[in-house]
Amino acid sequence: MDYSRRDLFRVFLNPGIGDKSARRAALPDGVDILLDKEACTAWGRGICTRCREACGENAIYFAGMMNPRVLAHRCTLCGDCVPVCPQDAITVRDGAPARGDREPTS
Repeated sequence: MDYSRRDLFRVFLNPGIGDKSARRAALPDGVDILLDKEACTAWGRGICTRCREACGENAIYFAGMMNPRVLAHRCTLCGDCVPVCPQDAITVRDGAPARGDREPTS
């Protein structure tokens, strides 16, 4: 896997940045899926649309060419976006119930 100098510098300054379990534990209450803007390639560092392409529910959209966002009311928590992310920037809470075709709650 190719890493930019910026990625290596970020890991040097914050060795725990790649620790998925720490990010998973840091999910706020009530949040089952989180896109880490600091780790995401598309947030100001380059072009990547792998998560959007992997999402069959169209729950990930991009503001312009960058800045992906997860639409919680469309997301089924299937996790298809997680393994395709080259930076491990998407975290789904362990044990989060899949939403399936439920109606969104207000």
